[in-house]
Amino acid sequence: MKKKLFTAVTAAFLALSVTACGTSGTQSKTSTDPSGTTITQSVLDGSSGQNANTASAVVTPDVPSQPTETQSGQVSEITEEQAKQIAFEHAQVQEADLTNLKVKKDYEDGVSIYEIEFHSGAKEYEYDIKADDGQILKTDYEIDEDYVDPSTQTAISEADARASALARVDGASDSDIRIKLEKDDGRLIYEGKIIYNNVEYEFEIDAETGDFLKWEQDSVFD
Repeated sequence: MKKKLFTAVTAAFLALSVTACGTSGTQSKTSTDPSGTTITQSVLDGSSGQNANTASAVVTPDVPSQPTETQSGQVSEITEEQAKQIAFEHAQVQEADLTNLKVKKDYEDGVSIYEIEFHSGAKEYEYDIKADDGQILKTDYEIDEDYVDPSTQTAISEADARASALARVDGASDSDIRIKLEKDDGRLIYEGKIIYNNVEYEFEIDAETGDFLKWEQDSVFD
């Protein structure tokens, strides 16, 4: 009797062991190596009685830090309109009251600047404004003792004098010329300058006859 009971218990135990081995599936063990990588290790193959180890690595990518102005390498600059307003506010003038306004972006000693020139009445203003922050690097103005109000009536209009000068420089346009009415030894003249294709032309035109009193040209690099 005891022998039969022992055999039955043994058989039941063996049956449970086989069933457990066949249905256990995958057992997983998780660990972390010194580099911070998570390792998942699985023990497989319960039917053959042999252990097969597999390992899969889950790597969390580095998250980049938020970019800063220095990291981006981008430098914002003020616009031409902003540069003009800085000059106008410093000179305490209104753009509507100005003549011969000229704005040019250039580089000086590796620094990007706006060169701004304009006339307000008998005063001539010149400004150099730093493009990256609007700092005024240079300001200058002088009184033009030969200044004449542009509304002064003359036999030759400014438009006619402008057209005569531009006709002498093939390809030049209104954006390349500066001209103003002045008084020279009691005579009214149009004095001006054309800069085109790296050549600078200077001229004087009699405001009563339209004759050229002066015409000179030089390279802007001289």
